[in-house]
Order: sequence, then C-alpha cells, then structure tokens
Amino acid sequence: MLPKARRLTTRDFKSLRRGRTVNTAHLALRVFPAGAGGKVSVVVSSSSYKRAVDRNLLRRRLYAIIEAHTAKLQGRTLIVTARKGALGIPFSALKEEFLGALGQA
Repeated sequence: MLPKARRLTTRDFKSLRRGRTVNTAHLALRVFPAGAGGKVSVVVSSSSYKRAVDRNLLRRRLYAIIEAHTAKLQGRTLIVTARKGALGIPFSALKEEFLGALGQA
C-alpha cells in the first residue's frame, strides 16, 4: 500500500478536472500533469464488484503494481479505474496491461 501522503484525498480527487485518459480492456487511467502533485488513486466500483472482498483484493493488487513502478510515474497524478473482469486475469497480465497503458500516457 502506498503511504497516505502519496494517495489522493477526496478533496484532491474532486478538484482534478482535465487529464489524458487511456483505456484498456480492464483498466482506465486518467493522467494529470506533474503540477498536480504526483499522487495516485485506485477506484474499484461497487457496480462492477459487489463483494467488498473482491474490490479490496483488486485495489491491493493495483496499489502493489503502482508501488513497484513509482519511478515511471515521474510526478504525475494518476487515477486508475478497474473495470469488470480485471479480477479474472492473472496478476502478471494486469501488471503488463497497467504498464502498457502508462507508457501510452
């Protein structure tokens, strides 16, 4: 899990308006410029995953991927939204999909 200082707060989240969006099969990334503070947020909708266990598992997986690759963020603010079916793919495939989307942004 990322330290609290590296995660977006609700106030930060609501203040972000325009950013570049990169869509993949299981993820949607919204990337904001470096001036936004270099924080990260992972969103897993309850409409996609009804059980809190599933939402938390997916959130932990994505935060682990982000934590391992913080150097590639380069101070950009990032909002990662998981889509339906993201929990069904292996961790390595999820990591490759995230890194590919981050490379496009």
